[in-house]
Parts: sequence; structure tokens; C-alpha cells
Amino acid sequence: MWKPWLVWGVSLGLLAGCSSGEAPDQSMNSSVQSKTEFHSLSREGSTESGSGKGTAASDVKKALSKKGAAVAQEERKVIYRAELRMKVQNLKQAQQAMEAAARKEGGYLVESSQSRAEKEKTGNYVFRIPRESFHTYLERVEKTAQEMESRNITGKDVTEEYVDLESRLKAKKAVEKRLLEMMKGAKTTEDLLKVSEQLSRVQEEIEQLQGRLKYLENQTVYSTVTIHARQVIALEEPEGKPGLGEQISLAFVQSVGWVRDFFQGLLIFGAALLPPAAVAAVIGVPIYIWVRRRKKEDPDPWKPSGNREEEGENPEDR
Repeated sequence: MWKPWLVWGVSLGLLAGCSSGEAPDQSMNSSVQSKTEFHSLSREGSTESGSGKGTAASDVKKALSKKGAAVAQEERKVIYRAELRMKVQNLKQAQQAMEAAARKEGGYLVESSQSRAEKEKTGNYVFRIPRESFHTYLERVEKTAQEMESRNITGKDVTEEYVDLESRLKAKKAVEKRLLEMMKGAKTTEDLLKVSEQLSRVQEEIEQLQGRLKYLENQTVYSTVTIHARQVIALEEPEGKPGLGEQISLAFVQSVGWVRDFFQGLLIFGAALLPPAAVAAVIGVPIYIWVRRRKKEDPDPWKPSGNREEEGENPEDR
């Protein structure tokens, strides 16, 4: 009876020993496997960091490159301004050349002023030039200069402001639409007044945003070019006493003017005498004719007539 129990006991012992012998091997294998996986992961991480300076860095570079490409493709809103100072041979001819170049490039003159000092003439001009012709126009203007004294070009990127204004305008229009719907559904006068007040305020903000957008659009579509030109006056130009030829021509013109003034004075004097002369003629001519007739009929009215003497009558007897 004891042999079967002994056989079962030995069998169980052998099984327990085998299981206990295999457990350390499995634990060792698992630890070795985890260490191997850790080292492999660390090696992969070090390889990536060494080649591409880290996965995160490579991702950032890719993102930046994509963003840069998007920005490059996007139409930027840039306000360009240029200020030129130059010396010219002839100020009038230079101005004409500037205006002709501006018209050729599709621009126009906004402001013009000129002044003259003792030794130079100066002119200030402001042109509005299309953005795509901005640099071409500057090259044309520089060709008209005798000497370029300064050249200053600035650009202001307003893309972010422009996009922000568009977003705000879109949001305000959505609010306006909702307020209009609320106004239609208002049931009381008080509600209607409140909605109307809010609507007027929103519409005013919309007009301001639209005005700012139009200003930025105009400033970006057309660039501003300010030109300060000066011409040095030569010494041979008549600044004081005129020359002999100019004096002769001036004297001739003055004499002609005097003769013209004399005849103009006579005409004016004659025109002034016409009314009284006409009145005198109307009154004097009949009197003159009457007196002349009287003289013909009786040359000496105070002399006694011949008929009375013949009759022998003495005037004293009367």
C-alpha cells in the first residue's frame, strides 16, 4: 500500500523541482528581454537624435517649412513708401519727366509745390504708383536726376491687421443679421428699441471696419513716392540788372505801351464828352440857325428903315 503513495510523492516532488527550476530561467529571460528592448529603444532614440536632431526637431522643421510655403503663397498686404532727394539740371523738365513716367506706369500726381531761394529752386512732389510698378518707377525717376542725394524705401506689412479686420467684419455682419431677425420678432416697443440701439451700434462698427479695410486696400494697391528735387541757379541767369538786349526790348515795349495808353485816354475823353456835346448841339444849333436868319432878313435892326426917310418923317418929331 505504501508503494503507490511513495510513487505519487516522488512524482509530485520531481514536478515541483522542475517547475522551480524553470521559474528562474523564465524570470531571467524576461529581464534580459526587457533590457534588450530598452537598449534597442535607446539606440533608436540616439540614432534619430544624431541624424535628425530628434524627432520633435524634425517635426518642427517640417511644420515651419510648410508654414513658410503657405506664407509665400499667400498674397501679402504691404504698404510701400519711398522718399527721394535729388539734384536736377532743370526743375521744370524733371517734373514733366516724372509726371510722364507716372502716367506710363498707371500712377498719378497727388501733390506738387515749388519754391525759389537766392541760389536754388526746389520742388516737392507726391505720386501714387501701382505696387507692381513701384520699383520700375523709381528707376525711371533716378534716370532724370543729375545727382541722387538720398533714397529711402520702407515697407509695412499689414496682412495680419487686414485678416483680423476681415474676421471682425464677418462677425459683426453675423451679429447684424441676428439683430435684424430679432427686430422682426420683437413683440414690445421696449424690445424693439433695445434691439434697434444695438443694431445701430453694430452697423456703425461695421462702417468703421469697412473704411479701414478700404484704406488699407488703397494703400497696398498704390504705393506712395515723395520726391524732393532741387535745381542750382547758374550765375549767368538774370538775377539782378538785365542785359542790353533785354533793356532795348523792355524800352520798346514800354514806348508802345505809352502810345497805346495815350490813344486809349483820348478815346475815353471823347466818350466822356459825347453826352454834353449832344445836349449843346440840340440847344445851340436851333439858336444859331435862328440868329443867322435874322441877320439875313435885317442886317441892322437898330438902323431906321429907308422907307421912313423917304416919306420925310423925322424920328424926332415923334
